[in-house]
Amino acid sequence: MTSRPISTFEQFYASTWRQAARWASALTGDVTSGEEIAQNAFLAVAERFDRLDQPLPYLRRTIVNGARMSHRSDTRRTAREQRAASVGTNEPPLDLDLLAALDRLTTDQRCAVVLRYWADWTDAEIANALGCRASTVRSHLKRGMTRLRTDLRTDTEASR
Repeated sequence: MTSRPISTFEQFYASTWRQAARWASALTGDVTSGEEIAQNAFLAVAERFDRLDQPLPYLRRTIVNGARMSHRSDTRRTAREQRAASVGTNEPPLDLDLLAALDRLTTDQRCAVVLRYWADWTDAEIANALGCRASTVRSHLKRGMTRLRTDLRTDTEASR
């Protein structure tokens, strides 16, 4: 096993988790992504903890690299989504602001909005796909559309 007791890593994790998640969230601009990157960085540190003289600088570097990879991945994903949305149609590619606003919705809200307004599904079809009731779908749609309107209005005003 390791030359250090596991509680040493646990102590390191407990004392640095909050700070690491905040760094990663600041780098990505998203709390959920930041926490995921921080968690992955801790996994990398855990694998090498017994061999690291200074685990904190290693953790920091791993977080920065994770944030960079996430940004590149998000950029590529957005480009793929635009291409996929416009393939075989005469429609222009999706607006990047719209994709970003959709990404800020909860998963269920995003699914409901996309399936209703892009795929033209009924409430019943969406409810079946999401495993919920039609009334829940209507709630997702209402909340999602309200958030989209607010976000897109804010994005438009900020670009002026």
